[in-house]
This record gives sequence, C-alpha cells and structure tokens, in this order.
Amino acid sequence: MSKPFTPNRGEVKRCRWRMPALALAVALVLASCGGGDATDADLERLELAFANADVALGNEVFGDSCSVCHGSDGTGGVGAALGGVSERLTVGDHLSVVWSGRGSMPPFGGILTDAEIAAVVAYQRSTFAEDG
Repeated sequence: MSKPFTPNRGEVKRCRWRMPALALAVALVLASCGGGDATDADLERLELAFANADVALGNEVFGDSCSVCHGSDGTGGVGAALGGVSERLTVGDHLSVVWSGRGSMPPFGGILTDAEIAAVVAYQRSTFAEDG
C-alpha cells in the first residue's frame, strides 16, 4: 500500500500565493464579461441606489470583491489606495469607476447589482474618507 502524499514546506509555500492569484484571475475574467461604460441611465439608477445604500452590505462586498486588490485596510497593493477617495472623486465618478472599471481595475457592472455597487461605494467613502 502506498503512503499518502504529504507536501513539504517548499510546496506549501508555493501554494499559498496561488489561491489569491487564482481568485484575482477569476475576478478579472468574470469582470471582463460585464460592465462597459456607464450610460446616463446606469448612473441615474446607481445614484438612486446610493441614496439608500446599505453600508454593512458595502463592507461585505468590499471584503469579497475589492480587498484582494485594494487591501483590507484600503491602503492599496495591486489596486489604488482608497484613502481620501471622497475628496478625489464625486459620488457619480466613484459609481462610474466601480461600474466601468478604470486602468487595470475591471468593471463590476453586470457582476455586482446596483445595490451592491452603491453599497460598496458608500462603504468606501465612509471608511476611507481620510487620506492615509
């Protein structure tokens, strides 16, 4: 009877980075399927959703969809640092960036619901309002 496979330390260390990298790759592939530039109608819907945004839901969405790139504390990494985001972007611009993506950030329109996008923007604006 053969002995079960037990990875050595080197194999375990190599695997630790693979899960976050795989999660990021899947998110990028899925995000490339949705979104596109936000239309005036998209922004109007998103701004209406923002008026009633659930910040607790935004915290969950941030943890699931944003923290991989922006860091759990919003200090950045692969994605931009979010400190002072409410000073840099209007609400409409912020909603548009999450919907359409920008630079290396994938679009989340069509991936997240309007309520989730509005909630994560409200969460980011309230949590990372201060620079640094």
